[in-house]
Amino acid sequence: MESTSCKEKILIEPDGCEIRTVLVNVIENSDERTPVYSNPKKVKVIKWRDVRLGFARPIDQKEKVFVGKMDTYPRVVNQLHGAAELIGMKSESVVIGIADGGIGLSEELKRQFPGMQFILDKSHLRDHLYETAEEMGVCKEDLKKWVETRIKKISNGQVDLIIDELVTENDRNPCARLKRLIGYLKRFNDALDYGSFKKMGYPIGSGEIESAHKSVPQKRLKIPGASWNPNSINPMLALRILRADDWWEDFWVQKTKKLLAA
Repeated sequence: MESTSCKEKILIEPDGCEIRTVLVNVIENSDERTPVYSNPKKVKVIKWRDVRLGFARPIDQKEKVFVGKMDTYPRVVNQLHGAAELIGMKSESVVIGIADGGIGLSEELKRQFPGMQFILDKSHLRDHLYETAEEMGVCKEDLKKWVETRIKKISNGQVDLIIDELVTENDRNPCARLKRLIGYLKRFNDALDYGSFKKMGYPIGSGEIESAHKSVPQKRLKIPGASWNPNSINPMLALRILRADDWWEDFWVQKTKKLLAA
């Protein structure tokens, strides 16, 4: 039988960021008019929309293929699947996915990448522990020790022990935030063995994709003061991804050939 260490290993990382959008709508049921041209008065509707970015790359290489869209998890993960196939993913490949605990994200990754090893970004787990400790009233001086002691045990494969300890604590002093943390740990029980993951050479944080947000979508879509029509976000993001994937020249050559052949 072929060992896991001999198989192609593919790393995928998805993450989201918010982009400010604006729509200008006529004020309904209003007779108000603009003073100069007497046009119907309008109102700006500002919303923050989730733009999702991801990449796939062989785990032992730096070159990656980016994908991204202002769309649902299933569609963006489907793009990621296509990117993974593009770089050589096969049915026998080992796929490692790293992301935060966004509702439905890990489930969608596992659905479209059967057998994938999902790893919960360690910094997000740490944030959850800090928030819970503060809600429980752990004093400021003891916060770090409370969190890091539990992080260390979880990283060493003792997540069930920590869950049992927290359940006991919640039985003694019920706390809604602590109950949420227990559910969170149970949901990601198989994604928290950070010590073992590191030994296998897997990353345990999603910093790579979080940094890519700054250089791919945010460098253009999140400039100071910018607001975007929702319909213009995906076309602009597609251009940014073309550049990030180093497909810019090829794309325009093919586009020109198509136009000339029409």
